[in-house]
Amino acid sequence: MGIAPNGLSPSLRWRARRERAVSLLREVSAARGNGATLKMLAHCAGLPQPTAHRLLKVLQAEGLLERDPASRSYRLGSLLYEFGLAAAPRVDARRLCAGTLERITEAVGDTTYLNCRSDNDALCLDRSEGVSEIRALPIEIGNRRPLGVGAGSLAVLASLPSSEVDAVIAANAGRYRRHGLTAERIRTYVEATRARGFAITSGRIVARYRGVAIAIGNGIGGTPASLSVVAVAERLDTRRIELVARLLAREKKALRAILTNERENPRRGIAP
Repeated sequence: MGIAPNGLSPSLRWRARRERAVSLLREVSAARGNGATLKMLAHCAGLPQPTAHRLLKVLQAEGLLERDPASRSYRLGSLLYEFGLAAAPRVDARRLCAGTLERITEAVGDTTYLNCRSDNDALCLDRSEGVSEIRALPIEIGNRRPLGVGAGSLAVLASLPSSEVDAVIAANAGRYRRHGLTAERIRTYVEATRARGFAITSGRIVARYRGVAIAIGNGIGGTPASLSVVAVAERLDTRRIELVARLLAREKKALRAILTNERENPRRGIAP
């Protein structure tokens, strides 16, 4: 096998390009529906702008990204949506957890979220909207952010083995800065979450909002996951945080029983 001038073999060069392209797709997805500029994407992915631009053009040509000519921002392309229609999850987490989200929302009146791990990110799988006068809807279904940012994401991160936590924090160190965080602060939050038994965050995604979350033991189908409640800060004072945390703990226990039964009798929850 030949060695390229930059010291990498062709296979390693291909792997590096693939990882860079995927990192750009992740960053576009993390930008939610607002789109992401070349400058922002290059910075978040740790790439020189010319390199990022070349990769973005390839992804755009393949239909994986779209570029708004007015704002010059990138969004996920229609081909990814088409792929999603054909992809079936091994475990239908949204169906299995729908009743749990609805019960929590009915009990507290605020929006409840289901998050899971996706590599170094947290992915919002589902939500049940609250009925309070001011609804907290900072995260759309399908949004992703670095593990550790936001209550549900932090609960997932804290549930991982320490070696994996270290690897995730190291990989996301540069991305945390976009949220006004550092790797050291995330590590402190993880330790506090583990000691407390649940995660609390305030104003990391939207300034007025506060979140409370608890990890789902053993995850869903082997994927680390969490349940969280997000509300305006005044609705989640210290006393109410404790009440919500106890409710989440009860619902987590009930959900684990459902998931255990699903593993033993895999019928509707497992995709054919």
